Amino acid sequence: MKSRAVMLVVVLCALLGAGVFSWWKVRVEDAPGPVVPPSAVPVAQAPGPHATPASAPAAAVPTAQSPGDTLPPLPGSLHDTEEDGSVFVDASGHLVPNPDLLRFFNYYLSATGEESPAVIRERILASLRAKKLPPAAMDEAVQVLDDYLAYLEAARSLGRTPSAGTMDTGERLEALRKLRREHLGGSADGMFGQEEAVDAVAVERLKLQKDASLTAEEREKRIAALEERLPPAVRQSREEAARPLRQMAVEQELVAGGATPEDLRQHRLSTVGPEATGRLEALDQERAQWKQRLADFRAKREALGRTQTDPALRQAAVQRLLFDSFTPEERLRVEAADSIEAASGGG
Repeated sequence: MKSRAVMLVVVLCALLGAGVFSWWKVRVEDAPGPVVPPSAVPVAQAPGPHATPASAPAAAVPTAQSPGDTLPPLPGSLHDTEEDGSVFVDASGHLVPNPDLLRFFNYYLSATGEESPAVIRERILASLRAKKLPPAAMDEAVQVLDDYLAYLEAARSLGRTPSAGTMDTGERLEALRKLRREHLGGSADGMFGQEEAVDAVAVERLKLQKDASLTAEEREKRIAALEERLPPAVRQSREEAARPLRQMAVEQELVAGGATPEDLRQHRLSTVGPEATGRLEALDQERAQWKQRLADFRAKREALGRTQTDPALRQAAVQRLLFDSFTPEERLRVEAADSIEAASGGG
């Protein structure tokens, strides 16, 4: 569980000028973010049952009195949640702008509408002070925060311009990319680079799907080449997400081709291993039991339709049958299954 109180770190430091920046301050010159070395480590992570914050450097952080010292209670949307993201510093004590820092900012900004922008900013500053960042990293974190807030305001302004309504997806993403460099400088690459790479591939993929001049084989080949442009971590994530769907498709083909249950089991053992095979077999059994229960309920419901001629009494009897046969969660599944069947023309 994240810390709900602001810790005051009282130290002697010569950098008192790195106090609280005003909400609307925008840096005139670009502030390139530091290169991320392999030795970059988090000085603080979101507290949780499985998160162990790394040791903080010995350098202290200035702690001038600020409104963050008397923050109001957390807004409702942040109650019983864990602080997301992390703040990393490199071996020389400088901030590492990366997606984790973006998630950290956005965790508190998710309360926009519940709290004023000034209070949200003070919450972020209070959390940064509690992390005991080195002085240089603290200064850089405050600067990046204010630059990011300025970027968000510029993005909102862009969305209100008349030209925004005529932009396609690619043009809109490119406009946002330029705004990020304008306000965040070099930090934008570390914070948004991976996201922008994924967006660029998505835009190109959409163009390929709409290109009627391509054959299906050409389209698939070009889409596969696009996927290779994604960052390795994103490709791995997509591969893991798609693996169960591919496994299901292959199994359906095997069953349609006459595979026996033992054939299916041997295929699973060779592709996903014994542990996953056991889970899949348990899931198969659970699905079979659910299908049988649903079929029994529908048969009884159909019988009520034939034997009970009064519409009101028939409806009441069906409701009793539904409540006696399923839990509240299962009743939602029954209603969804009925809706899907009705939409597909099954009645």
